Amino acid sequence: MNILFRHRKSLLGGVILWCFSLSVVHSQEIDNYPAIHLDYIKTVKFHQTGLEITEPVLTLNQPGSLTLSFDDMTAESINYWYVIEQVDANWEPGRLSEFEWLEGFNNNRIEQFNFSMAPRSEYINYRLTIPNEYIRIKKSGNYVLRIYEDGDVLAITRRFVVVENEVIIQPRTTRATDVRKDRTHQEIDFVVDLKKLEIRNPRQEIYATVLQNGNWRRAYQGILPFFIRGNTLDFDYQDEIVFSGGKEWRFFDTRSLIAHSERIADIRVTPYQTEVDLVPDNIRAYGAYLFDRDVNGKFVIQNFDMPQSADVIANYATVSFTLEKRSPFEDADVYLIGAFNDFRCDPAYRMEYIESEQAYKVKTALKQGFYNYKYTLLPQGSDVPTWEDTEGDWYETENDYLILIYYRPLGERYDRILGAFQFKSFEN
Repeated sequence: MNILFRHRKSLLGGVILWCFSLSVVHSQEIDNYPAIHLDYIKTVKFHQTGLEITEPVLTLNQPGSLTLSFDDMTAESINYWYVIEQVDANWEPGRLSEFEWLEGFNNNRIEQFNFSMAPRSEYINYRLTIPNEYIRIKKSGNYVLRIYEDGDVLAITRRFVVVENEVIIQPRTTRATDVRKDRTHQEIDFVVDLKKLEIRNPRQEIYATVLQNGNWRRAYQGILPFFIRGNTLDFDYQDEIVFSGGKEWRFFDTRSLIAHSERIADIRVTPYQTEVDLVPDNIRAYGAYLFDRDVNGKFVIQNFDMPQSADVIANYATVSFTLEKRSPFEDADVYLIGAFNDFRCDPAYRMEYIESEQAYKVKTALKQGFYNYKYTLLPQGSDVPTWEDTEGDWYETENDYLILIYYRPLGERYDRILGAFQFKSFEN
C-alpha cells in the first residue's frame, strides 16, 4: 500500500491553476472482500441484471438491479441470509443509521433457489436480486453485501456501488510518462465536469477511484483533483495513476463437453464426473504482444449441449491447467487467478511444480462456461502478486477501467458517488 503526495502551484497565461495534493492508495490487497469464505460455495457471480460481465453498479433512483448467484455444492437445502452494509469511500464502516439509507428491512432470507438438473453434478443454485420487494437503497455510495449460512456463518462478501448521474467524466488513456514504463504500463487521466453543482471546496470534498478490470486489488483510491478551472476538475497527474498493462487474458471454453474447443486437449466423461485437460500453456512474458478478444478476466456460465437454464443444467468439470517451465521459479509460488476466484492468490489455486514434466500443474472444479485466466507469481514473504515474469506487460493491452467520483461536503457523514464511467483503454 503506497501513499503518494504532491504539491504544486503554477501561473500560466494569467490564469491561476491550483494543483492539489494527490493522496492515492494503490491497493493490491484490500481487506477481506470480495471473498468466498466457505469452500463448498462455487461460481459466485455479481453483476447488473441481464448483463453477465458488467460491474455491480446501480444508478440511484433509476430502473435496474443487481443479481447475485452462487452454487452450494453440498446439495443440501440451507437457509442463506443477506445483509447490506453502508460503508465510506475507504470501505470502512459508515456512520449513517439504516433508517437514513435503507428503505425496507435488512437481514432477509434468499428465497430463490433451484436444485441442479445436471446429470453429473449435484448442487443448489441460489439467486438474489437487489433492490427487491424487501429492500431499496436511498443514498449513493459504497456498499458491502454479506451472505450468511443459517444467519450466522459468513459465506460470501461482495462490494457494490450506487451512483448518481450528476457529473460528466471524460477519460483518456496514455502511455506512461516514466520511460521505464513506456512499453508496459497505461496511464489514466480524466476530466470531470461538475455541470451546475455548487461545491465550495473541491480540494477537500471531491476525490476519485480508478480500478482495472473490476479488480479492487488493483485500484487507486482517494485521488484529489490536480487542476481546477471553474467547474472543471482535471485529474491529469504525471506517472501516478499508472497500471501495468498485462496481456490479453488466456481463455478456455467448456460450454460444450461433447465438442472440443480450441484450448481443450482432452475430455473424459463418466456417469459420475467430467475431467478436462487444457492444452499446456507457455510462459509469455517475453513474447510479442498479440491482440486476442477476451472478457478481461471474467467468466460466463453457459451449456451448449443442453441449452436450457445454465444455472441449473450446467455440469461441473475438473479442469487441469499446465504451465510449462524447464525449472521452477526461485523463492516464489505460482497461482492461477481470474474473476472465478476473485483474483486472489488462493491456496486452492496454488500450482505444484512437477519435476518429471517440467511444468506447474493444478486442478480445480469449474462450472461449464467460457473463462479467462492468468498465471501470477507471489514472491515468498510478499503479499503483492505480479505477472511480470509469467504473462508480461504491454501498454497496448485492452483493459476495462471504471472511474468513480466521490463527494463528501464538509460536515457531511457519508460519501456520495456523483458519477461513474466505464471505458476500455485507448478507446477515447
